[in-house]
Amino acid sequence: MSKRPESAGLMVHLLIAVAVLGLVFGGGVLVGWVTRERRPPAMEKSEASIPDAEVKRELAACRRELRALAKPRSTPPATATSPPGETDDAGLEKTAKVEALQKEVKECRARETLANAYVCGAIGDHLNLLFVLTYSASCVDEGGVGELMVSSFEKCAEFTDLPAHLNEDDLTQEEKTRIYEAKLNRAVRTRNSLIGDVQEMHRRCRKRFGLPDE
Repeated sequence: MSKRPESAGLMVHLLIAVAVLGLVFGGGVLVGWVTRERRPPAMEKSEASIPDAEVKRELAACRRELRALAKPRSTPPATATSPPGETDDAGLEKTAKVEALQKEVKECRARETLANAYVCGAIGDHLNLLFVLTYSASCVDEGGVGELMVSSFEKCAEFTDLPAHLNEDDLTQEEKTRIYEAKLNRAVRTRNSLIGDVQEMHRRCRKRFGLPDE
């Protein structure tokens, strides 16, 4: 009769719950940290983290407004009652607004990339977590960590090198480390190889405990 892993009991289920909550909460806090707005304190939001969807909405809104400003507009002829220099002032105002929006787009894009760097760079950490959870739960990925990693691998796409819109001198050491890890994962892994790693982990777990193949 084949051996089955001993019942995990209350402590194992508690470990799984704490680990999964730690992954979700910790990931949220760290993604919130890397996605913080690089603005003066008066402009910052009070929330501890900024969701990835909000970053994308801000980026899209900035780009739409930039496109609208870039469209040629007819300039009304100056009239006798127009104050001197009024047309020049309007042009300068538009130029300043375009430059401010371009800066905002760059900042939004940088925040999005840093969030992606965290997700991609943390693949190794999540594989370790998956190992602990799998061997503690009768070789079942109850938290769905493996599926989450595979579906998130697309975040690695832009890390063939340091993205051009990032200035390395502006990055913290922790941000540089995450980008390095993201570049490494992008270089040595593929989506299919990650799927293979997850499947092999489950296969070895079932073999270790004498469970039949799925």
